[in-house]
Amino acid sequence: MDAVNRGRELNRDAPNASGRKPSRKTELVQERILDEAAKIFARKGYQLAKLTDIAKAVGVHVTALRYHFLTKDDLVEDMMNSLVMYVNARVREGVASLPPDTPVRGKIEAAARAYMNATLEKREYMAAHANVLNQVPADLRRRHFKYLKQNNAFWRELVEEAIRAGEFRKDLNPSVATQVLMGTLIWTREWYKRGKSSPEKLTDEILEMLFTGLAPASR
Repeated sequence: MDAVNRGRELNRDAPNASGRKPSRKTELVQERILDEAAKIFARKGYQLAKLTDIAKAVGVHVTALRYHFLTKDDLVEDMMNSLVMYVNARVREGVASLPPDTPVRGKIEAAARAYMNATLEKREYMAAHANVLNQVPADLRRRHFKYLKQNNAFWRELVEEAIRAGEFRKDLNPSVATQVLMGTLIWTREWYKRGKSSPEKLTDEILEMLFTGLAPASR
């Protein structure tokens, strides 16, 4: 299964509001609903967004939308989870495609390029995620954090591997280094504009600056 489909497996494995496992046609409708929901959540936030707004954007009656997502919480949770799963799958595939003897720096570069491309592709989802994360109910947020933790753990493993390999300084705090790396990549979407530089080139420039500070002095 490719990264795109893995990013939707939350819908694929779970029954819809009718209690039936969705067909591929239904999944396509759900994807369209999620796409429109991301735009509205990005603009209005969780509190102000309504299912009727999303149904109108999709071009269906709210009753039809509830067939797929019974409540706003169901919809926003699926939107958030599918984004993180999609990005995480793209990142892991980027690293998995490398030769086994690739230096850790090469793995981090591949992961960062995949992350940058995936998040720019899902820019509206990223904006929606940032907008609603602290607005959604606490139990929903706790469930969602397990996906974020899986993603963070993968990046931390790369950082720790780089430290062990001597590609990063031995005195680095892995948690801090991971947050600096991920935070830099995450906020790039706020100011990056296509045209002046490709996502790949921009990622390389960012990593070069970060690696200069993370690498041992002799490198």
